[in-house]
This record gives sequence, structure tokens and C-alpha cells, in this order.
Amino acid sequence: MGEIITTDEFSDWFCGLGDDQAKAIVHVVEILRLKGTTLGHPYSSAIKGSRYPFRELRSQRYASALRVIYAYSPEQNAVLLIAGDKAGNPRFYQEIIPKAERIWKQYLKERTEELRRSRIAEPPRRR
Repeated sequence: MGEIITTDEFSDWFCGLGDDQAKAIVHVVEILRLKGTTLGHPYSSAIKGSRYPFRELRSQRYASALRVIYAYSPEQNAVLLIAGDKAGNPRFYQEIIPKAERIWKQYLKERTEELRRSRIAEPPRRR
């Protein structure tokens, strides 16, 4: 399976969680790491309303409404973009999807720049 990559936005959110919530998220991320792209319901499902193929991780512990929005990179790494608690927020997806799209576009841009720099840094091969 691929790697798990976290964004600054996800990491900042995760650092603010209480112990039980953090354990619940670690548990579901570990399941994602083990199952990869085959992970499905009840832990993961597709997100509707985005122009990107986002998915959400759902914690099944402590009757949690915590959601982690993620996407797969071209290398099939799961990139944890942003997360939040949807409990009591009927506009949760309308609010979080635009943020996730912005973060994903920035991630892809930075990844493309890194690939370009690494190609420039490599010496030409002799034939």
C-alpha cells in the first residue's frame, strides 16, 4: 500500500484533538494505511460535490462525527487534506469541500514543482 501524507491543515487540526478523539482518528488512519484504495464503507466513502475524487474517513469509535477529507496522489499515497467535526453542522460539506479543494490544488502544485526541481538536479545520462 502507499504512504499516508498529512498536510499542515490536517496536522494542525489533529494536534487540537483530545485523547479519545485522537485515538479514534489514529485507528481509522491505520485502517486506511492497511487497506489502501480498497477501504470502503463504513470507514470511507466518496465525497459528492467536489470536482476532485475526494474521499472521507469516518471514525466509528465513540459515536464520533469526525471526518477526514483525503485524496489519492498519482503515486497512490493517501493525502489527508483537512478534517473536522460535522456534528450539528448541516453545512459541513459545503464549508469543508472548498477548503479541501484549495489545499489539494496547492499540494499538487508543490508536488509538480518538486518533481521539476528533481529532474533539473539530476545530471544528464550518457548514452
